[in-house]
Amino acid sequence: MSYTKFNNHPKGIETTDCVVRAISKAFDKDYLDTRRELNRVKRELGFESYKKTKFIYKFLNNYERLIIRVEKGKPRLKGYDFVEKYPKGTYILKMTGHITVVVDGVLYDLWDSRYRSVYTAWKIV
Repeated sequence: MSYTKFNNHPKGIETTDCVVRAISKAFDKDYLDTRRELNRVKRELGFESYKKTKFIYKFLNNYERLIIRVEKGKPRLKGYDFVEKYPKGTYILKMTGHITVVVDGVLYDLWDSRYRSVYTAWKIV
C-alpha cells in the first residue's frame, strides 16, 4: 500500500493543518513543537501564515528541491506516480493546494491525496 491514513494532531482533530502534519512527520518531531517552530519562523521571516506557499519554499530552502517538470501534452506527475518513482527516503510534496509527506514510498495523510498533482518536492532524508 502506498497510502497510510495519518493524523498526529494531539486531540485527533481532523483539521486544515497539512503543513504541520507533513513537517512534523518528515522531521520526526512532536506536532505541537512543530507548530510552535513554524509560528516562530513565520514571524522571524515576516509572513502572516506558515501555510503560504512562499513561506514553505523559504522554510525548506536548505533541502534538495526536486522540480517536477511536465512535458507538453503529458499529464503532471501525481502522488501515486511519485511514491513509485521515489520508493526510498523522506519527501515533503507540494501538491495542488496541499502539502503532504512521503516516507519510504508511503504517502502519509489524513486522506488519500495520491491523485493530486505534484508540483515540487523536497528531499528531507
